Amino acid sequence: MAEYFDKQVAAYERWYTTPLGQLADRVEKEAVFALLPDLTGHRVLDAGCGTGNFSLALARRGAKVVGLDRSAAMQLTARQKALNEGRNLLWVRSNLSQLPFAESSFDGVVCILALDFVNERQAALQELVRVLRPGGFLLIAMLNRYSLWTLKRTIRAWFIPSLWRQVHFLSRRDLERLLQRQPELTKPRWERAIYFPPLQSPRLVYYYPYLERLGKKLWTPLAAFLAVAAYKRLDTSKGESQT
Repeated sequence: MAEYFDKQVAAYERWYTTPLGQLADRVEKEAVFALLPDLTGHRVLDAGCGTGNFSLALARRGAKVVGLDRSAAMQLTARQKALNEGRNLLWVRSNLSQLPFAESSFDGVVCILALDFVNERQAALQELVRVLRPGGFLLIAMLNRYSLWTLKRTIRAWFIPSLWRQVHFLSRRDLERLLQRQPELTKPRWERAIYFPPLQSPRLVYYYPYLERLGKKLWTPLAAFLAVAAYKRLDTSKGESQT
């Protein structure tokens, strides 16, 4: 799988230069950072960091970021982007199911659209919780099974060989069940984003912010981007939790 992502770096980076990609990136970040506390001075793991898009966004908000990914090519791009901004981030090459960190190593862990591509999701989630200190936050973002974006990827994968053929998309309820199997996590909070369709037409993209606001107001279940943040209990025996 790492080899697949090695070949996708250029396409991945081009996506963020398109009007649709820029809008999607903006609303995704709004959803994610609405769930996170003040990051100043916090040691944060970006698990599945890709080309460093969220790693850099976390660093700009004062976090001490460690970016982890299996793809050497994507990490190389992330490293160069960080150097271009004069930021000193630590980059580690590994997979989510076997994190090379001790228990309670991080104040926060984020995993943005990476758990989608993991087969052993429960094992990976357990690892993310393990390296999180008691009272620290975990944020997971995944693609919603019930969205036009997922439908487009699924149909396209029928005709064009793609990694999307291997992805088992989750609904919000599926993701809730996944989190419930981690008793150390408490009080999850949710955000959704990307209510507009995956169509690149500049004329249509102009109106997408209005669709986004309408979707958030109606809180429909069809958002393409699901984000949830929870805290690791301070003391599981006493049922204490970070709020």
